[in-house]
Parts: sequence; C-alpha cells; structure tokens
Amino acid sequence: MNGFFRVMVSGLLLVAVGSLSAQEKKRDVSFLTLDGMELKGTFYPSPRGGSPVVLFIHKIGGKRTDGEWDALATTLQDKGYAVLSFDLRGHGSSTRIAKPELFWSARFNQVHLARYDPKKKTLGLTDFRTSYLPYLVNDIVAARQFLDNENDSGAINTSNIVVIGAEDGAALGFFWIVSEFRRGPLYLPSRGNLFDLQILPSGPETAGDDIAGAIWLSYKRHLGSRSTISVPYQTWISNKLLDPVRDQVQMWFAAGAKDAQGIEDANYMYDTVLRADKKKDRLPLTSKIPIEGTSLRGIALTGQKGLPTVERIEQFLSKAFEMRRERVSKRRDAANPPLFVDPTRYFFR
Repeated sequence: MNGFFRVMVSGLLLVAVGSLSAQEKKRDVSFLTLDGMELKGTFYPSPRGGSPVVLFIHKIGGKRTDGEWDALATTLQDKGYAVLSFDLRGHGSSTRIAKPELFWSARFNQVHLARYDPKKKTLGLTDFRTSYLPYLVNDIVAARQFLDNENDSGAINTSNIVVIGAEDGAALGFFWIVSEFRRGPLYLPSRGNLFDLQILPSGPETAGDDIAGAIWLSYKRHLGSRSTISVPYQTWISNKLLDPVRDQVQMWFAAGAKDAQGIEDANYMYDTVLRADKKKDRLPLTSKIPIEGTSLRGIALTGQKGLPTVERIEQFLSKAFEMRRERVSKRRDAANPPLFVDPTRYFFR
C-alpha cells in the first residue's frame, strides 16, 4: 500500500478557525454557463478565508443530492476546505434555460440535442443525444468560474483545487482537466463569437496549474450508460495533451476490489492512459489502490460503514494541499466570460 495512506497528516494549515453558523454551513447557489443554462449547486464555505477548494462532479444520470455527496462535503468542510457540489445541465435542479436566445444560438445545442426548439426553456437528460455528453464539460467550466469569483472576493483560493468525480462524471472531469492546461490563468474580456473563440496560454502559466489533484470514484472510461461515447485518450496521448496532466496532477483511481469493471477501468487509466509507473518521477499520490471488500460504485463507496474511503480521501487532500502550500491566491478577473471548450477540438467524434 502507498505510504501516504498509512500516514495521518495532522495539524496542517487546514485546522478550522472558529465555526460556522447553521446558515453559513452551506448555501444554495446558481450560476450561468456560457450558453445561458442556469446551474444549481450547493456551496460549503470554509470557516477560514483563502482555503483550498474541492469540486464534486456527479455521474451522468445522477445529481448532487444522490447518496453521500452532502455528507462527504460536510466532512471535508469540517476539515477546513471549501466545497462546491452542483448539478450538471439536464440533471437534478439544473433544468432551466435562463437565456433561450443565447442557448439556441449555440450550434452544438442545435445539432446535438434531440430536437431544435427555440421556444423551449427547460432541458432534461432525455433531451440529450449521446453526442451531447462531452459538451457538459462546459458546466464544469462554469463551476470553476463560480469558484474563481469566490476567489476574487477573498473567500477561497482557487490556486489549489482538487476534483472528486464519480463514474462517467470522473471521465468528464478528466476531460476538463485536460482542457484547463489549454487556457491561461485569467479570464479575458469578451471578443468575437464566444463559441468559436480559442485562445491558448500566452505564457508558461495555465489554469491547469491550479489543479492539485483528482480523486476518481469508480472511474468509467466512456461517457453515458445505455449508449456511450468514447473519450479519445489515445489521440490525446499522440498529441501530447496528457503530458502536463500526468506530470502535474496527482490522481487516485479508487474502485471497489469486487467491482470488476471499476478495477478494469482504473487499470486502463493508470497503466495505459497515464502510464504512471513508467514515469521516472511518478507523482507520489497517483495510485489505483482499491477499496477492499466491496463492489459498491461511485459515491456509494463513501457511504458504507467500515470502508476506508472517506479517511483515504481526507489523507489524499491533506497531503496534496500540503505539497502545494506555497500556492497563494491570485486574482482571476472572473467577471469576464470563460473560454468555451469545444469537444471537437479535443478529437471527440
């Protein structure tokens, strides 16, 4: 077993100072995507300003109120982290098209939804074609922008983010991390067609540098369930899009030891995609250590008494953030629009 799971990190910079009132423990939030969808979420502020951040991504077909997401968020908040949990578009409470004219002007909404209807003001999972699923990465882009606005107010530090994703929500999160290394750390003023605009980093710093790590609960390598769409990992490898991800982002591919598919997908990501053990200076927290004695999947891995999942998550976060304690908060200018992530530019077909 990797050493970091045997070492309890105590007394780090994340010891909570003071306490939050019941009203401050969590608050419902909403924020808009670039194409005008209103996303609903729950924000769990840290009792101290400038704290690191944990971002949750539920599985496709799930929602933020499923299972143990709330319990996990409260546990991590009590450790001093800020947490954002939100519903992807068409899931849970995120069904309102807040700006229909803008939404339906986006070509991907015209092409990849089941029906083009500019009068339609709500969106559900049944409206999706399978080819629409990669575009949900832009919901994570919007969640990051929400967090960056909190950062600019001094509440949190988005120079230190860990993502926790479940099943194919993890695959979507992995795609988002890849895309973060293709944009700069600041939001820029609006210019041109927002859905065509692609601006690569102008200097050595990228938004991906802010990702301290990722925990994938039963990583699922494809997007979708009955009908799936493949994630182009091998093309990313050929085009060196995965190099900074492998070199900088610590990842734990967690799966129940009795979950054959989960173990297979964890092995594929660790051995074939990241080739983690072939890296001379392998990141110390990157692993595929299974959760013994269970076949549970996704967020359910955190809810059964006796399983070490939550404890291992806490240890991963403590170590990952401690290794980056010099990462100070910086202003992001998050009042400006985010960059659109076009899956076709990342070889989705």
